[in-house]
Amino acid sequence: MSSVSDSSIRQFDFDVNPETASTLPAATYFDRDWFELEKRRIFRRNWRCVGHVNDVAGKGDFVTDAIVDQPVFALRCRDGSIRAFHNVCKHRAHLLLTAPRGTLKSKLITCPYHAWAYDNDGCLQAAPHCESIRGFDKSEIRLDALKVEIILGFIFVNPDLDAADLQPQVAPGVDRLARHLPDLETYRLASSITFDIAANWKNVGDNLLECYHCQPAHKAFVDLVDMDSYSVEVDGLWSWQGGICRPENTAYNLPAGLNDFEREFATLYIWPDVAFVLFPGSRAIASFVFGAVAAESTRQVFSVYTPDGELDDVTRDICRYFNDVLGPEDVALVENVQKGLHSMSYSRGRFFVDPARSFFSEHAVHHLHGLVFSHLQEFIADAS
Repeated sequence: MSSVSDSSIRQFDFDVNPETASTLPAATYFDRDWFELEKRRIFRRNWRCVGHVNDVAGKGDFVTDAIVDQPVFALRCRDGSIRAFHNVCKHRAHLLLTAPRGTLKSKLITCPYHAWAYDNDGCLQAAPHCESIRGFDKSEIRLDALKVEIILGFIFVNPDLDAADLQPQVAPGVDRLARHLPDLETYRLASSITFDIAANWKNVGDNLLECYHCQPAHKAFVDLVDMDSYSVEVDGLWSWQGGICRPENTAYNLPAGLNDFEREFATLYIWPDVAFVLFPGSRAIASFVFGAVAAESTRQVFSVYTPDGELDDVTRDICRYFNDVLGPEDVALVENVQKGLHSMSYSRGRFFVDPARSFFSEHAVHHLHGLVFSHLQEFIADAS
């Protein structure tokens, strides 16, 4: 496509060496045609976390989501399996399920517009008055499915039915997380907060994946996490970063007597738009989905899961810290970056990386940019 408007993103190269590389061009963070490419070549071909198996614990339970402009849902079927479909009726494209989560009122998935009804396999079972329509055959109509994979109890879906399985591509990071919380499959949702952010999804991801900004921008966080212990690791479709926390700090207080392993704060990022955050002192896990909505709009959903779906005192304090302090601090940062990306004085920046992968190293941001580049490389090569 030659319609991408800015020459800086029609013709550029990306250095695989983070020590000499420059970031993606600024225009890739706001150009609408570039974003259209990302929709097709990234989000319609990769895995999205849409919830946890216990969000759909009972038969007929469902959760809905949108992969940019593609409404989808995951459903606990009558046979106990979890399946996912595009959330659109085959008649006139009305959304089949309009609530964020709920339970089917019957065994069928029934469109609220004209009452077309589908079974758990997505096959059309009822279409009122269809017997009057010449050449109409219900057996020929079914919902389009998505590929489903369950990892540590979390539901991942992919619009590309031919996509490679995700688990083998992220196994080392997932196994590392499981060593901290081996029973994640039993967890339940305890709390969730959504931030609608006036920024590109990559901008939100960049901020998530580096702690170079932590000392000037997150005073309580660097009081919580010992920056001398902070490190960054990248590999394949995942990255890991974190450090050891201090028991007493201004963010939230940890229980006394924890060893270094129990005091590890960590973020496991899985391409393209989800991270799992481990807060020490709590048995909770948080999923952090930064879903693209438009070229300069992201919906960030921070969901906390606990063994019993309840918040103990420490986890409640963690939610307060994220919801009232850390989250708003980051939203302000990325929204100001988004404004700056439009400046005619800015094109591309350098990555600050440390071979020792210390707290200020932006290896994980370079990793994200490299994955974006690799998914759109064919287009860039054609355009140049």
